[in-house]
Amino acid sequence: MAATTKELKKAALQLLSLILIVASVLGFGTVKTEAAPANDFQASVMGPLTKVTDWNAFKNQLRTLKSNGVYAITTDVWWGMVESAGDNQFDWSYYKTYASAVQEVGLKWVPILSTHKCGGNVGDDCNIPLPNWLWSKGTADEMQFKNETGYVNNEAVSPFWSGTGKQYTELYSSFAANFATYKAIIPKIYLSGGPAGELRFPSYNAAAGWSYPSRGKFQTYTETAKNAFRQAMLAKYGSLSGVNQAWGLSLTKASQINPPGDGDGFYTGGGYKTAYGKDFLSWYQSVLENHLGVIGSAAHKSLDPVFGVPIGAKVSGVHWQMTSPSMPHSAEQAAGYYDYNRLIQKFKDNNLDLTFTCLEMSDSGSAPNYSMPSTLVDQVSAIARAKGVRLNGENALPASGTAAFKKIEDKITKYGYSGFTLLRLANVVNPDGSVTGEMANFKQYVITHAKPADGTTGSVTLYYKKGFSTPYIHYRPAGGTWTNVPGVRMNDSEVSGYAKITLPIGSAAQLEACFNDGSSSWDSNNAANYFFNKGTYTYTPGTNGAAGKITAGAPTGALTAKAS
Repeated sequence: MAATTKELKKAALQLLSLILIVASVLGFGTVKTEAAPANDFQASVMGPLTKVTDWNAFKNQLRTLKSNGVYAITTDVWWGMVESAGDNQFDWSYYKTYASAVQEVGLKWVPILSTHKCGGNVGDDCNIPLPNWLWSKGTADEMQFKNETGYVNNEAVSPFWSGTGKQYTELYSSFAANFATYKAIIPKIYLSGGPAGELRFPSYNAAAGWSYPSRGKFQTYTETAKNAFRQAMLAKYGSLSGVNQAWGLSLTKASQINPPGDGDGFYTGGGYKTAYGKDFLSWYQSVLENHLGVIGSAAHKSLDPVFGVPIGAKVSGVHWQMTSPSMPHSAEQAAGYYDYNRLIQKFKDNNLDLTFTCLEMSDSGSAPNYSMPSTLVDQVSAIARAKGVRLNGENALPASGTAAFKKIEDKITKYGYSGFTLLRLANVVNPDGSVTGEMANFKQYVITHAKPADGTTGSVTLYYKKGFSTPYIHYRPAGGTWTNVPGVRMNDSEVSGYAKITLPIGSAAQLEACFNDGSSSWDSNNAANYFFNKGTYTYTPGTNGAAGKITAGAPTGALTAKAS
């Protein structure tokens, strides 16, 4: 019996060794935790909200950014400016002048396709409403927000309006057609997901009577929004009696299914902890998730074939009332953030980068603010990194002093951020082009982590001929860090029978990858993996365990793809 036990132990050790070898090849090991940004990290600066009128002075400011190691300037491209004349009547002349100025100086340009109003939020110094003609496309009840007190908000189009996808597709497609010649200076494109360019409800708005640090207001009190809630609950539970059984109520008609009538009481009375409260908060967030899917799909369809670069959206750092004893997390939830794990999964599902804010702030959990921004950044960043969602950061308020910039450095290095954008140009460069006192901090704690912008950064666009019906790609820039298993889901492409994804690889020469079905079935080239150079490729899986076939270019019927 002793000999048998010894043999069993030896066999177990051999099996363990084999597992470790395979894990090493496929990248299944634990995520690296060394304190460093991603291997393609770059530092950017947000441009001014107001229009540039002195282009020579502006180019001097850009040259100052360039000479201090800044990679790109990020710019709001205002829908209310470019399509103000009428539906599908675009005027891109201002932004072409802007892009030309950036190109002349040698910086990169990151446009934000800003489908929200400028004005009324913290730091806004302009007034650019949405196009006037837009509001004739539907009713105010469909297209605008209404809060608990009846205040109507029109700083962004309500996600309950069914026409959003069409209007955004037209905007994105026109941008792509007009800026294809500038693709060499566009390394990334951002989407505006709501007010202030953030994927959220306009829960905190000074014009509606909000002041910091109050929780803000829920925004689903139009008849369109209430009907959407009712239909969702009836669908979830099958009938009104099913709703009653789940919620412990005795409603007599569907019209009695409503969002909270007293937002404060919803918390102080414990309603948020009931089955009804959890259902409402979960559904409220799902509205944002669905909206992210709409704009993400429209953007990938319009922008990927022309630019082939990462596309991202922003989540706001709603850091106050987090630890309130009577209203915990109420400010986050009023903005639409109930379950960050689920929300960030939607970024992954839609192949979108995530930008998060307030990286410069420290916790101060005492009354009345109950503010925990650093804790919140840690929470969101950890989830995103674990899911393999690329992270980009911003400061929420003007960053001032070494403590703020050290805080930023701590977050971008701890969680492997791919980029950081400083708000705003005036914080580091004076109107005459000279540096402000904060430039030294920005350089020491942020720019110093940037990789050389030598033109070697690039991306890989893959078309996957469907072997797995729901394919995932597990990958890394060659020599870099693997995504977590199973990797990133590949969405359907414009070519029937193919999935598609564009992946940035920074300065790496190749993308190393393998494929799976999101579960236990893998195509890893017999543990050797597949390698792709920069550019566009079509991958066809092999049969009966044979290696797949890689061919350069897109499949027949694909839209023209960019090789970067």
